[in-house]
Amino acid sequence: MALESGHHLVPKAVVLLLALSAVVASGALFIGCSSGSSTSTQSSDAGSQPPGAVEPEKNPPGDIPDDQVFVAYHSDAGGYTVDVPEGWARTQSGPNVSFVDKLDSIAVEITSSDGAPTVDSVEANEVPQLTGAVEAFEKVEVKALDLPAGKAVRIRYRANSAPDPVTGKKVRLEIDRYELFKDGKVATISLSAPAGSDNVDVWAQISSSFKWS
Repeated sequence: MALESGHHLVPKAVVLLLALSAVVASGALFIGCSSGSSTSTQSSDAGSQPPGAVEPEKNPPGDIPDDQVFVAYHSDAGGYTVDVPEGWARTQSGPNVSFVDKLDSIAVEITSSDGAPTVDSVEANEVPQLTGAVEAFEKVEVKALDLPAGKAVRIRYRANSAPDPVTGKKVRLEIDRYELFKDGKVATISLSAPAGSDNVDVWAQISSSFKWS
């Protein structure tokens, strides 16, 4: 169940990504930078980490191969299309979907809203919700962007993964979460990979491929 955040909802994708990371030995992404940025908040100090944060892997095995093939995924229930890597394991529930491969994951969730998210609303509502819901949450940046699908707000943050069900090991994740609004709906696209992974171009491709139908 999504957490209520002012006029918007903090979607289950946050919890889903951390749960998926445990199943696959977890890991999240330094999601790639997108073009067309407009306004941004001040980034946190990258040299400091919150209490309990695990150290990033020195050689994170999260890079997506250069020859990875992408296919368009269309959701009739959600009214959107997005490009995803071919062959990744898919889990679908109504308009919501996630894709996982090894330590990387992609999730899209649709929630209802009476207005578009803004940098101020995200700072005031979603960031505090994430701080309470995500282990060792560390905000990096909240930024307004122009994507092909419209104006978006991106939350870039770091967090610990859920513990591996076998070893109990946690992995430091880097996550980009994009929120886009149209006709009373917010699409939240969460991209995750092990901290330090080089997936900048891939994450930019995925976020830019999202289209409302």
